Amino acid sequence: MKSKFLIPVLAMIFATGMSFTTAELGKEQAVDYIRVDNQWMAIPEIDCGQVGLNNCRVKLQDGSVHPIYDIQNLSSLKKTTSTVPFPL
Repeated sequence: MKSKFLIPVLAMIFATGMSFTTAELGKEQAVDYIRVDNQWMAIPEIDCGQVGLNNCRVKLQDGSVHPIYDIQNLSSLKKTTSTVPFPL
């Protein structure tokens, strides 16, 4: 008789405990990176369009143009077919 009562109670306790441990998917923001004055700067993910031979670049509000990197690594340049820098 004890086991018939104990199993549902344990199930409810574990279910309640697990409800606090669920991962929130979709909350991470995608980021790209640029180098400004030899420092990495995170920027929102830029859709460079079709992959091509040109480096994907961004134009900041101050008029400076910088290549875009997927990760903080100089060999991770994003490529595009566009020759025009994307505005940020």
